[in-house]
Amino acid sequence: MKTANAEEIPVVIKTYYDEVDNFRFDTSDNSISFDMPFDWSPDYVDLVQVVHEEIRVPKTFAPYSEGKQFKGYVNGVEIDQRALLNDPYTSDETSIVHFLISKNELVKINDALGTDNYDNKKMDFKLVPLDEIERSSTEFYLVDTKNYEKTPTTVNISWDGKYGANQDVPFEFTFFNDNGDLIKDVRYAYVALDEFENEIARYDGDDPENPGILSTEGIDIQNIYIPTDGPIRFDILVYGTGLNYDPTYSGIGSTIIELGPGFTPTTSIIETPEILETPTIPSWIKNNAGWWADGTIDDQSFIQGIQFLVKENILKIPDTTQGASSGNDVPSQGASSGNDVPSWVKNNAGWWADGTIDDDAFIQGIQFLIKEGILRVE
Repeated sequence: MKTANAEEIPVVIKTYYDEVDNFRFDTSDNSISFDMPFDWSPDYVDLVQVVHEEIRVPKTFAPYSEGKQFKGYVNGVEIDQRALLNDPYTSDETSIVHFLISKNELVKINDALGTDNYDNKKMDFKLVPLDEIERSSTEFYLVDTKNYEKTPTTVNISWDGKYGANQDVPFEFTFFNDNGDLIKDVRYAYVALDEFENEIARYDGDDPENPGILSTEGIDIQNIYIPTDGPIRFDILVYGTGLNYDPTYSGIGSTIIELGPGFTPTTSIIETPEILETPTIPSWIKNNAGWWADGTIDDQSFIQGIQFLVKENILKIPDTTQGASSGNDVPSQGASSGNDVPSWVKNNAGWWADGTIDDDAFIQGIQFLIKEGILRVE
């Protein structure tokens, strides 16, 4: 790679999928771009588990020095934070950035670009370095679940200090062994609780037959909605590593962090009818919808949660005429009442949670509950 002042910077791209080509460095934003052959047809995408590309840049090159964060794009679409992992730990000299594009992420890219992308035979990657951020972090070790003795596993939880209450906070979970090396193929779960022991969030992965969130490179990012500032306790469970759940690094541990009020983002709103009518849904609400659909939480819990989200303007619903309710009680799951939640609404929630239907279809279900007086928002 040659920079604006003609300085030669050795950059390595390691591909785990196909040969890469057309390497480019843009001096205007210090971005690195390249592409590789790829079949975007839905039938082929459905067969792909993950596309893994790795970029190594010397830390002595200022735009890619330690502490930098990055944005990643595939075919011009910004990818989720979980699909772009920054590893400053493995090498003292080199920043390593992983593109880990899952099947779900590939589907999202196809959805964003439309059917024209199905005939595209290339995958274009772009990595853009961002300004250095103010990171807060905490580190703690795990203990085994039998004798509560220290295991060789240390967990680091870090986050951008500008985030706080009433926001989706991107928390980075990193797992180290007793030599300070990253532990690969970790399967873990987390629970977040407020200072009163109320559960804020819980996640155990998406595969009921293989529990745990898979952290392939030992680094994982989870967007977690934090409703209030103050102390937050994280409980971490590591099941093990690999397909066989090797117990060498398994264990449990807890830590307490302190979050402030966060920042208020400034955004420009183009006041067109289409934009004003488009509801915004924080991604974490999908977890609740999925849990409701599969029976993990009952109708009452789901509806009360939606009521709170609408009242607090976290979940934005287009203006809907509110129907009259025959009572103040919300039926529990399976109850027989004039205000039962129709099964199609619950089906919609489950399909929305797994990506089968879009946001608009989910919103229509919520609007129906409001119209029928099943969900009341004062």
